[in-house]
Amino acid sequence: MAKKINAANLIVKESIETALLELMKKKAFCDITITEIVQKAGVSRVSYYRNYYLKEDVLFSAMDKIASQWKEQSDNSDGDIGEKIMRLFEMERPILGLLYDNHLEHLMYDLTRKYCGLGEQIQNNAAAYLLSFFAGAFFGWCDEWVKRGMQETPEQIIEMFKQLEEQQKALKKTD
Repeated sequence: MAKKINAANLIVKESIETALLELMKKKAFCDITITEIVQKAGVSRVSYYRNYYLKEDVLFSAMDKIASQWKEQSDNSDGDIGEKIMRLFEMERPILGLLYDNHLEHLMYDLTRKYCGLGEQIQNNAAAYLLSFFAGAFFGWCDEWVKRGMQETPEQIIEMFKQLEEQQKALKKTD
């Protein structure tokens, strides 16, 4: 019985997420009401509040689903974490436009932190700060990429990063 309830709840959540994203294509996020979301999704307010507290939670859940699929694929592929995160942002392109148009890019930062391992409590302070540094750096690169219209491919962005690393190494050799 629990499987049916979970499966039904997954359908409810997906309906709510899809409804909000569809509404955001036509209307500013701040102007969308819970009533509009549940009407478009065809679910009750109780179903909405059973699954979400804030509208931002709905967006994060939709993005997290995409990121979870990305993580599964990236765990089985070669490449460094930077390249993998760039690919995540590429996969999120449709949602990113909606987020940035509505000044909600902090949700992408939160997602980046989660998938860099900062979603859980880290006991080692040095490790936590290092992971936070890398998550912030990767988000900064990706944030700039999005703000510039994502004109480059993920491969071109990674190549730029590698060129900067080479320049930094060359500068260290001359010191």
